[in-house]
Amino acid sequence: MRVQQVESDAYVFVGEAYQSNSLILTSGDEALLVDALGSERDAEKLRDYVEQELEKQVRFIVCTHYFSDHLAALKLFPEGRIIAHANYRHTFDSELHRSEEERGHFVEPDILISDELRLKWGRYTLDVFHNPGHTMSTLGIDIPEADLIAAGDTVVGNIVYLAYSSPELLLPALERLRRRGRTRLLTSHLGLRRADAIDHALFYLRSLRDKVKAARDSADQESLIREINLWSCLVPGAEASEFEMIFHNRNLESIIERKLFATA
Repeated sequence: MRVQQVESDAYVFVGEAYQSNSLILTSGDEALLVDALGSERDAEKLRDYVEQELEKQVRFIVCTHYFSDHLAALKLFPEGRIIAHANYRHTFDSELHRSEEERGHFVEPDILISDELRLKWGRYTLDVFHNPGHTMSTLGIDIPEADLIAAGDTVVGNIVYLAYSSPELLLPALERLRRRGRTRLLTSHLGLRRADAIDHALFYLRSLRDKVKAARDSADQESLIREINLWSCLVPGAEASEFEMIFHNRNLESIIERKLFATA
């Protein structure tokens, strides 16, 4: 695990499993979390960090989306009220890749929102808004005082993941994030990053769209789609990580199976 200090009262805790993270915002002797990590071991370390090192008690946990790799710590903070989108159950039940341990991470949320919620927490204002893209339950969280936008998994590295969504949903979801104008970005994996990763994800999605549409003009379109390499879709100068390669290849299979970017 590792911890990034964002502000004097804001931290990003990154776990070992999937590098899933949790944002910690403190106020007095209490803490608010955004997301809850991907394994029981990481969750226990998060609890120790919040309760022993920071000496805080968790009052709220905001879930950007209800996939199990972001729910592991929910059971460890019984006094914390869980906030999620009303479509949380649809998201959890639709998950494709999940271990037996991860199935046990599920906890019913306490507070459901359908459109937006504004929450004042210490010196921070959390503008929580429905941002369907990666999933139908995804929430974006704009925190102006920290110059930070939390995007869930709407951005994955410098790309997007299409398995649970469609380009028609992801494009406006990315644009909604970009219009907030923040310079700091927190996705549900890895640590704090520059918000230009949102522009990189838009570039990837549009480049992928153009290459798929060109391939569909061929009789051998499935083979041509599978040959679309990640580097050709990335913004110039961006490096491709191993996990981006995995999700890009899954995107290509989703495009073939679901006929995404099909020409009219």
